[in-house]
Amino acid sequence: MFKINLLNNWKKYYNNALDFYKKKDYKRALELFEQAKKLEPKNYKIPYNMALCYQNLGEDITALNFYKIAHKLCPEDLDTIYNMGCIYFSKNSIDEAVELFKKVIEADSKNYDAYYALSICFASLAQWENSQKYCEEALKLQERSHRANNQMGLICYSVEDWENAIKYFRKAIKLNPTQFPKYYSNLALTYDKAGKKDDAVRIYNKIKKKFPNYQGLDFMKMTFEIKSKF
Repeated sequence: MFKINLLNNWKKYYNNALDFYKKKDYKRALELFEQAKKLEPKNYKIPYNMALCYQNLGEDITALNFYKIAHKLCPEDLDTIYNMGCIYFSKNSIDEAVELFKKVIEADSKNYDAYYALSICFASLAQWENSQKYCEEALKLQERSHRANNQMGLICYSVEDWENAIKYFRKAIKLNPTQFPKYYSNLALTYDKAGKKDDAVRIYNKIKKKFPNYQGLDFMKMTFEIKSKF
């Protein structure tokens, strides 16, 4: 009977913590997760969710420590490994991030997020060939991913392959035309680099109309204004 009560108690704390997490009350959620952890210290989901709370509170180092606890309790959980990789990347520890994302792929060869993350990692190192390789794998898994299409556009832009950069940026916009003015900006800047000034101005004006508060407008105008009039 005593064990049953303990089981019910930790689950009660845990479920209540999840409710507060969903309400974005991360501090209260942490208090309840801590109570659950005291009663059930071997359940990896508790420190995992505590890590999520700390991430949302902007405390990445503390979050990483709790992910490490979760990983020790359940080494095969890929979400834990992936999230640790994201924190390492955010702290500019690219080698550690790459190692973790590759572990995810070794265990799950169809993990889109890990392939995409690896492409971002290698792009941050200006290793465009590797970045392209992993982005292509991401696109094989989710060819309609606006993020991966935009990423491939950035890779092509970086190696001055303007034609393909335009193709991928246009596809990213088609897949998500309203939420990401950055995609329009990328396309306009690529048109400018490709010598297609009229197209660059046309996209600039579209951004100005659709996203008048977009911070990139001033930069784009400064970039184009020497040869173009708005």
